[in-house]
Amino acid sequence: ATTASRWFMLVLFVVAVAIRLLFDERRIERAAVIDLDVHHGNGTAFIFESDPRVFTFSMHGAKNYPFRKERSDLDVELADGVEDDEYLALLARHLPGVLAGHRPELVFYLAGADPYVGDRLGRLGLTVEGLRARDEFVFAQCLAAGIPVAVVMSGGYAPDVDDIVRIHLNTVRTAAAHAHVPREPRGRP
Repeated sequence: ATTASRWFMLVLFVVAVAIRLLFDERRIERAAVIDLDVHHGNGTAFIFESDPRVFTFSMHGAKNYPFRKERSDLDVELADGVEDDEYLALLARHLPGVLAGHRPELVFYLAGADPYVGDRLGRLGLTVEGLRARDEFVFAQCLAAGIPVAVVMSGGYAPDVDDIVRIHLNTVRTAAAHAHVPREPRGRP
């Protein structure tokens, strides 16, 4: 395995380990993995395939790696070249139902930079603004449903590293804009 694929697998297993730990500690009873990296969410789909407490949702390139895909609870396969409007319409069609139907207590959001039009491996056509709108939609939907989000940066193989950084920084800024931090009651140290 390449160094990049090892890191990718590590991210998958970190998410799975975090979910299992939260279950073991009885902090949550239901979780969702919203995988919007251009590659299929094979790892989490496989790990949680028989665990009804975890809903796995993957929007990914149909012809992208891996070529043999595990089955998520919801897979949305995208044709090569899909652009902002079609992508965002598909996300808007599916994400609200995932949140309402499964009612997760925590969402793990894999915010891939690789659906970007300039990505060497992504094969999709999203702009930086389209990816920012994707993030905005995910965070707004989760906030409206009262569901906290743990965001994981993933993917990003654009030749210009500044593009990858810009995309991930937009994700961080969007998350911060939607953050709801409970205030401590007065009088507490």
